[in-house]
Amino acid sequence: MDIRIVSPNDYGQIHQLRDYCFPNKYTGPRREDFHYWIEHSATLGAYDAKKVVGQLLILPLNMTVHGISYKMGGIGFVATYPEYRQQGIIKKLMTEALQNMRENGQIISVLAPFSVSFYRHFGWELFFEKLYYTIPQSMFPSFGKQLDVVKRMSFEWPDSELFEKIKEFHQAMAIAQNGGMIRDDAWWKRIERRNPDSHFAAYFNEGHLEGYIRYTIQQGTFDIQDFIVANYSAEQAMWRYMTSHAASVSSMKGVTSNHRPFGFYFEEPQFKKEVKQDVMVRVVDAHAFMKQYPWKDIQETLYVCIEDKYCPWNEQIYQINKSGHVSIIETNSISDMHMLTLPINLFSAMMVGYLSVKDAVIYANQPIEEKIIQQWQWALPTEKPAFYEYF
Repeated sequence: MDIRIVSPNDYGQIHQLRDYCFPNKYTGPRREDFHYWIEHSATLGAYDAKKVVGQLLILPLNMTVHGISYKMGGIGFVATYPEYRQQGIIKKLMTEALQNMRENGQIISVLAPFSVSFYRHFGWELFFEKLYYTIPQSMFPSFGKQLDVVKRMSFEWPDSELFEKIKEFHQAMAIAQNGGMIRDDAWWKRIERRNPDSHFAAYFNEGHLEGYIRYTIQQGTFDIQDFIVANYSAEQAMWRYMTSHAASVSSMKGVTSNHRPFGFYFEEPQFKKEVKQDVMVRVVDAHAFMKQYPWKDIQETLYVCIEDKYCPWNEQIYQINKSGHVSIIETNSISDMHMLTLPINLFSAMMVGYLSVKDAVIYANQPIEEKIIQQWQWALPTEKPAFYEYF
């Protein structure tokens, strides 16, 4: 089986394979969007002679980790025809994808798993808990009556000036948020193609945009797709705007971070909530990742040994000195009890802030002195990640 970048002459085969292996066939704008990403991603194909029988797309994206923006490879549309399964094709595609991302400087990778255990085997790990909520009309929050300055637009009836302000605000918030992804014009176009019925409402305070929502209203449901605010006042204003639709909608649905005390301040916070873990992260190049990492308080030199059978370049012992300089050392003279030893999946989840150092050590089943755990904990930022994009 030959694994290589798919030729433009074979893009039709990628469409055919995607439509066969996924539950819904793409037509119209969605098909246009998928074709755009075939052209602008690293599209890998598994070839049986001239036939593409397996595929994987690496979307050229980005991800903010504790204030540092990293080039990120978004893995998507992984598929093989059923008659070619159980032949190791996906393993070959994943191995080639990791090498491709490293060569392209994509230091970190994110994907939405069809099987957590399958992708965990290749080094990815869960890193964000989404809280899906449904609020019935009888439990809509109330924040009193107030005349808020809210401006509205939609993809169908755009306001170019307002849309630019919304995009700028989203970018600033994505940079500030751990786990955020900056949306370039191509990504906004993707959102428009996939959700053409979206409306926007933006809250302004003294002329400054401080929050916005993106939403649809269908069959009596107010479906919140983006809810991005800079402060509590903006959050209240957005809820006042949404509840003003109470005469025409029977429920509101949305998604937020499970680590937030969502709904705590509502009069009736006991509405339906469901937690899902549907995104995974992986560090592709550990040395490059740690060299850019925003270390906090390093009181003593730190050592970590990374286990990574699919990225042999990561299988090293790393030394991080008090100034945050990261180097690879050749010696094995460091005592196991003084060195963190982690598989790449747990290392990735820990470094992005999802797992504590202690939890990572427990799951790795690698005993280490308590003082070393504490030193690592002091050195790492602790903000939880929140990643809402889907590909």
